Amino acid sequence: MTALIYSVFAIIAAVICVLGVPLNGLVCWVFYNNRELLNAPNIFIASVAFSDFLYCISCLPLLVISNAYGKWIYGPIGCKATAFIATWSGLTSLMNLSVASYERYSTLAFLCTKNRTFTRRTAACYSAAMCLYALFWSLMPLCGWSGFELEGIGTSCSVRWKSKNKLDMSYNLCLIIACYVLPVSVLVTSYYKCYREIAKSTWRAKSTWGRQSPFTKRTFVMERKMMVLFGVMTVAFLVAWTPYAVVSLISMIAGPDVISDVTASIPAYFAKSSSCYNPVIYVFLYKRLRRQMRFAVRRDHCSSSRKGTSSDSTMAHHSETKRLRSTIELTDNYSTRNRPENI
Repeated sequence: MTALIYSVFAIIAAVICVLGVPLNGLVCWVFYNNRELLNAPNIFIASVAFSDFLYCISCLPLLVISNAYGKWIYGPIGCKATAFIATWSGLTSLMNLSVASYERYSTLAFLCTKNRTFTRRTAACYSAAMCLYALFWSLMPLCGWSGFELEGIGTSCSVRWKSKNKLDMSYNLCLIIACYVLPVSVLVTSYYKCYREIAKSTWRAKSTWGRQSPFTKRTFVMERKMMVLFGVMTVAFLVAWTPYAVVSLISMIAGPDVISDVTASIPAYFAKSSSCYNPVIYVFLYKRLRRQMRFAVRRDHCSSSRKGTSSDSTMAHHSETKRLRSTIELTDNYSTRNRPENI
């Protein structure tokens, strides 16, 4: 393996880390300081941002250093720990995104009913359940059902995809079905039904108020936005995880020698990159949250500027006071020396 290959993967991991840590950290910080933003859909977004932030800050720096050295340098315990965190973080994001798609469909389908399908508490319970679901599949390799090992070029760790052991293959197959096929099916079905619901609403608005009515135009705008959102979310999901799932499935079925180490590492880094663009797709499309994030950044900048200004003012005040005090002392000394003596 040439040094250039390791350098390229080190740069990729560094870029993902440099972008993922501040973006996801800012999202988590905004949600923490603005609890009123935590409605049902935003709870899932906060969970995704937190899991991506955890992965970016704990695993990606180790990948950068390992690629710089050209080998894994943290031993078997470090391999298992980073693989567990990466698996749990990735599965948590996938599961929360799939449930969020169903939440959007149910909200749209039952928009005119009094009973809300997803309340804030319901969304929090679903999000916690998805985290536990991901935790179950992440803990199984540590409990003896399969295991973790070095993957690709040997600078990161993952599940034993290339193993021909029946126990390992059974876990890999269940993992692909339960944590890829199932969430993709929920995601595609939910957004397709969302599109159908908005199309029905557009047709009803057109037949009720006419094509040029502002109500009809508003529903047309909703339809276009939902189509864009549906396309971006689905494509991003599939681009991030489909190559990794396909390569893992081929390695599991055809054997370890079919796919080269570099080819196996490329889809793995595609999947890791989802932690970088998830906040862009799933957060910055929400105008209110985007506005709140801008306000938070400007507020911090202004407070730091005020702090610096007040510090400068305080120093200037102390300097001026010291100067006046020395002037007074010189004046008093001069007056004492030139004061006429009493006769």
